[in-house]
Amino acid sequence: MTLAVVTDSAACLPPALAADRGIDVVTLPVLPGDDGAPATTSRPSVETLAEAYESALSRADQVLALHLTSALSGTVENARLAAAQVLGEDADGADSDGDQRLLVLDSGVSAGALGLAALAASRADDLRRGAGLARESAARSHLFFVVDSLTELRRGGRVERTTAILGGALGIRPILRADARGVGVVETVRGAARARRALIAQAVLAAGGTTLHGPRVPASPVRLAVHYADDPQDGQGLEDELADALAATGAVIDSILRSPIDEALRVHVGPGTLGVAVAPAV
Repeated sequence: MTLAVVTDSAACLPPALAADRGIDVVTLPVLPGDDGAPATTSRPSVETLAEAYESALSRADQVLALHLTSALSGTVENARLAAAQVLGEDADGADSDGDQRLLVLDSGVSAGALGLAALAASRADDLRRGAGLARESAARSHLFFVVDSLTELRRGGRVERTTAILGGALGIRPILRADARGVGVVETVRGAARARRALIAQAVLAAGGTTLHGPRVPASPVRLAVHYADDPQDGQGLEDELADALAATGAVIDSILRSPIDEALRVHVGPGTLGVAVAPAV
């Protein structure tokens, strides 16, 4: 039995890594604005997704389609329609013999949390195991990020008006999380430097690190994804600071993935964004 994994570009997976792990990535479309209007995004079409699934099925016995949380995108809705079109049946992927060849999962996560779940699933040889690994990774993952401005998130309806007003206060920088509930505020600090430190602190806590002195309870290994919107040096610097903080607080790092934020996600978070995803090393 062989398994192919299909995800979307919200996973922020480096192309070489995705290819090496046999993961197909469907690009989330970015639509340029007219007459100076800002760019917008769209879910991949049913036809585009169906083509990706057909291609994956041509080289594997089973396919796991793992997509961006439905709280932030309608991609999963189109993915289920595409699966039904490919299989000529209900979108759960069960054929007339009761065998499952194609399963669409709403990951409940985005960015690095989605990418790490896809990487976990790619280690499996069959759909049942792959879906289990993906679900475990996604369910136990955390995604934190900071933005220079909440304008783009507010414009796209990804944050509430009260959150946008908070972010517009002088010097206030919210630490945000993204998951199956959508985008929300974890904590607020004042100033970019403090926001960066708070972002790292949230990641350390999610990874099981502690600042307490004395004997520590052994921590479970974690995998990390670090994202940057503009300068790769920002991503490298954040990765170095995060690795040092984790090592100093007892967290166990299995791996760190560093990549730019996907173009479609960047439309909604804007320039200057930094993000960290933490997931168990399942």
